[in-house]
Amino acid sequence: MIALEKNGSLVHQGSWNKQFQLLTDLRGNAQPSLPFTCNAGTLRNITYDNPTLKAYQHLNGETGEVDGDYWKITPAVADLSLTDSKNKALAEIAQHRYESETAGIVTGDKYYSTDREAQNAIFRASGTLSWKCYSTVTRKIHGVDTTCCSAPEFVETDMDALKTAVEKHIADAYAQEKTLMSSINNAADLTALRAVDLTSGWVKPLTQDPGE
Repeated sequence: MIALEKNGSLVHQGSWNKQFQLLTDLRGNAQPSLPFTCNAGTLRNITYDNPTLKAYQHLNGETGEVDGDYWKITPAVADLSLTDSKNKALAEIAQHRYESETAGIVTGDKYYSTDREAQNAIFRASGTLSWKCYSTVTRKIHGVDTTCCSAPEFVETDMDALKTAVEKHIADAYAQEKTLMSSINNAADLTALRAVDLTSGWVKPLTQDPGE
């Protein structure tokens, strides 16, 4: 990207093309070495002064100025409104809650999925002594050999205990969301909202090795 500026004001910017040739009265396809001064102004390479955005900020236009041999573009940064920022934070914790809720659990030395389909299956199967779940394989979870279940077969499982464990797992995720919702809604300004840690306290998806 290059810019044509004259007396500190931008005339045109973009890639070297026919419009630059016409503006600078240059012929041929070759871009001149930059900076290049002509009657229309000075052609300069462009540099960007990329800002680091804080939470709940966005880019809002840009300004340009001569900086040595370059035309430096500085994006403008603006805060979102407090209302929009809170809505964004609430959407973020809702996603974290869903990911935490469906992260899976280990109970009774077995790993169980807690996605919505698995939740429904577990709750329907409570009160029984066995459950058509998934075939037993061993995977390392957090460095520990754990029995995981993945292709259909009946596995002897205390379904009421499993249901209780899954219900607690889900309730914990919603409780964390509720706590953070209160902190978000009570934030008086963006400084207070940025101080709310939206990422900690969640159950992370359990990482399983691929096995041998």
